[in-house]
Amino acid sequence: MRRRVSDAARPRRSSVGNVNRRLAQALLVMAALALFVFAWRGDAPWFERHVFLPQQFFTVANHRIVFWSRTTAALTASLLLLIVPSVPRRAALQRLGGAVLLALIVAEGFLQWRLRRLVNPGLADAMEMLTTEHRRYGPTFAAGLDRVHRISGRQILFRTDAESRRISGAAIDPALPSLVFTGESTVAGVGLRWDETFPAIVAARLHLQVVNLGSPAYRLDQSWLRLKDALPTLEHPVAVVGLFMPGLVARSFGGQQHPRARPSTAGGVELLPPEAPALLQRSSLYRLWNHVYWSDAAFEEGMQSISALLRDMAALAKARSASCIFVVTGRTPEWMVRELFDVTGLEYVAVDVPEQELLADGHPTAHGSVRIADAVEARLRTRIANR
Repeated sequence: MRRRVSDAARPRRSSVGNVNRRLAQALLVMAALALFVFAWRGDAPWFERHVFLPQQFFTVANHRIVFWSRTTAALTASLLLLIVPSVPRRAALQRLGGAVLLALIVAEGFLQWRLRRLVNPGLADAMEMLTTEHRRYGPTFAAGLDRVHRISGRQILFRTDAESRRISGAAIDPALPSLVFTGESTVAGVGLRWDETFPAIVAARLHLQVVNLGSPAYRLDQSWLRLKDALPTLEHPVAVVGLFMPGLVARSFGGQQHPRARPSTAGGVELLPPEAPALLQRSSLYRLWNHVYWSDAAFEEGMQSISALLRDMAALAKARSASCIFVVTGRTPEWMVRELFDVTGLEYVAVDVPEQELLADGHPTAHGSVRIADAVEARLRTRIANR
């Protein structure tokens, strides 16, 4: 009797095994088709829009990535189709599934540990040594710094005042005519001595006090907040200089982990609180995917938020009778410059820093900083003369 039950159960187990095998084959075919679609649709313009542009600072991506990504996708898809007929039975499938699950767990743990350094190890070191969490601005230069930090192979002295502003060593006098600079690590001068930074160069040439609000890895909403808080404390702000590069779109709004800006009904800009991340969104694998790929909807939302912040920065300067100029990286696409600056009437100067004038981490060298200073100085002299 026991043998008959066992014999009767065997066809059912075999049937279940066949169903599982067919399901696995179907999943492989679907994955192969998805890879073929990517290989067909993932051309250079697609990569530019969804991968390269939101990550672009002074350097641009190597477009050979497009060819190798499409080729790898097509070859992987072909390999998946080749192994479909030889998909193993139930026991082997379970072992394979367990191996894949274990690999995902290990990858997640590794990324949780190393994600920041995988993205930019040099900047991660600087952030840990030079910045602290500010209750209003988020990660910002620590107040009262007076220390030397090794960046890009050089020993760089960083001094900050009680307001977390990088300074030469002399205190900022609120009563003096001032040039106000706001932005991220390029403005802060990461990798450069104080007198090599383009804010210090421009201010020295124009015989004005420099107020540098820049800080490593700042988002545009952080730069806007710093400017909004600093301008009322200065008696004679002559001009405000901001910075835009396409990479600020992804830095500021990747995965909705940071506040989004929109025009306020009361005037100015309001920041919407970031959405609480779901369990999946807290995964490092998910965050890495969001860092690499941007959907059309996310990109457009980021552009709208960036535009609102840029316009309000100019309005804040105008309210204090100060000029406002934005430095725009020279390889920013024309359509993006037109949408963010030309259509809105914001003043900007485009500066293309060649690769030989960039540090290994992508920041301008002393020569690159002079190049930016030359462009900003020329524009500011015209603006100041016409006041």
